[in-house]
Amino acid sequence: MSEVHVHGVTSAGERAAIEGAGGRAIVHGPLAAIASDAVEGTRAADLMRRHWQLLETTAATATVVPVQFGTAMAGDAAVADEFLAPRQDDLLAQLAALEGKVQMTVKGSYDETALLRSVVAGSPAIANLRERVQSLPEAASHFERIRLGELVAAEVEQARERDAAWLLAELDPIAVATSREAASGLEAAVNAAFLVERDRTAEFARAVDAAAEQLAGRIELRLLGPLPPYSFAGEGARAWA
Repeated sequence: MSEVHVHGVTSAGERAAIEGAGGRAIVHGPLAAIASDAVEGTRAADLMRRHWQLLETTAATATVVPVQFGTAMAGDAAVADEFLAPRQDDLLAQLAALEGKVQMTVKGSYDETALLRSVVAGSPAIANLRERVQSLPEAASHFERIRLGELVAAEVEQARERDAAWLLAELDPIAVATSREAASGLEAAVNAAFLVERDRTAEFARAVDAAAEQLAGRIELRLLGPLPPYSFAGEGARAWA
């Protein structure tokens, strides 16, 4: 048989969910791999879209442990014998821990103008240095500009920490677990994943809407989900390649 891509793992009883998503179930004991057959010449971008589509469609009704994108094996027997069998206990434990739960991801972006205005207003040192830089020719203020950039970056990082801590405090009580990713770039305010009981996703979305109202004008929030628990899969599944 041709090479097989493995996208995730669910219980053996979820064959219909896998096939309904357009995938193929490779069953070993109590487990089923969410798989698809490799097609020569498929672009990486298309493979990634298929990976997400299979996982997210299956996870709409089934509990899923996502597997790292790009996981490919020699055939069905290899998936069963080399992936599912050696990890059966770990994967069953993960499925049990994730049962009935989905990921809700919240991303926040600053209004850059409002952010910089608040940074300048909140720091006399930055305001004074900014005034000095603006009064000097560019060539004569080289080091002051570098220093100004450093001060602004430090203040932005402190603001990001405060805002992220506030948001997580608002949303954590509705979540089972939280995974915060590093936010990079001036505009990035927060990037966090929340593991939420499937029957509390509407409540979680309302809490995000309420937080967005309080942050309006400073931070724009975007909610993604329900999703498979990408950020909460154990290393035994995610690290396989």
